[in-house]
Amino acid sequence: MARRTRMTRPYPVNTLEEVLPIAETIQAVNGGHPVPTDLLAEALGTTPKSSAFVQRLGSSARYGITTGSHTSEQIELTMLGESLTAPRDPEERSQALKDAAMEPEVFGRFYDLHAGKPLPEIPYASNTLVRELGVRHELTEECLRIIRSNGLMAGIISDRSGSLFVDDQSETKLNVQERQFQTPASYESSSEDRVKPNEEPFVLVVSADGDQTARKVADLVETLSIPVRAVEIDAQVPQVISPVISAALRSARGCIFVWPESNQLDDRQNLLIKIWMIMGAACFQMGRRVVVVADSARDGELDPDSVSEALEVVDSQSDGGLFPEIMSAMVRTSIVQVSFG
Repeated sequence: MARRTRMTRPYPVNTLEEVLPIAETIQAVNGGHPVPTDLLAEALGTTPKSSAFVQRLGSSARYGITTGSHTSEQIELTMLGESLTAPRDPEERSQALKDAAMEPEVFGRFYDLHAGKPLPEIPYASNTLVRELGVRHELTEECLRIIRSNGLMAGIISDRSGSLFVDDQSETKLNVQERQFQTPASYESSSEDRVKPNEEPFVLVVSADGDQTARKVADLVETLSIPVRAVEIDAQVPQVISPVISAALRSARGCIFVWPESNQLDDRQNLLIKIWMIMGAACFQMGRRVVVVADSARDGELDPDSVSEALEVVDSQSDGGLFPEIMSAMVRTSIVQVSFG
């Protein structure tokens, strides 16, 4: 009995439409920040070892949308993935779709070879894939299906009076290096929430909605002539990290979390999940420049001894006063630097 050989495809096996939910889920549940692979699979309603999940992750990476595989600890959006899931305007998303569709070499070269021409009929298109692009004959039907689907979705292929044409993308394709210098996009709800490209780095104070200690902390930091932004976590917002908080995390020089009091909100479990996820994103962005302010005598959910190695915890009821404790914590974590002389 002849051994069955596995065919290696020189292109993603999934269409763009099939893999976009991965990037969209990362944006929705964690504000575009990296998501642990097992949590991502759970959010997509599957498991990390599911063959469909493994396949879609691989395709997403080949489109240049995400980095990481099913064996990675976390999956991260690329700049192209950011443009797809958090564009500044419809034009940016439209261009990002074209870039993703043309990212796999086989797909990009096929579109280039037929730019400005009618989409060839299947026998001729198959010959192009085999002779020009090195695709095995038995894979051409699958490959053409994906090329056609992606092309129509991205606007590379258009329907003109019942005939399909491949548009010329040579004048519009973005340079990836240029995209790396763009300001991270976000869906801020108002101009007041928007992080401006040239804004001076600030200290971000994160708290639950209506927390009075947070206002006190922000006022204390402002006395040091350090720009401060205060954001509140809304337990009712569906995203784990809201777009406003996500954008602020990317521009902040450091972050101070005010741990909520035990009786602060009814939907406390949801709030705590969001706080831990936001703290994880802050640590990913800022390293050690993260401080937590908590009443250690009352807040049993946060044990300072258990997190002291990873986070700088300040007791909000310290006998020495909150100001010197916060000042010392910001110096120890390098949020602020003190020079002498």
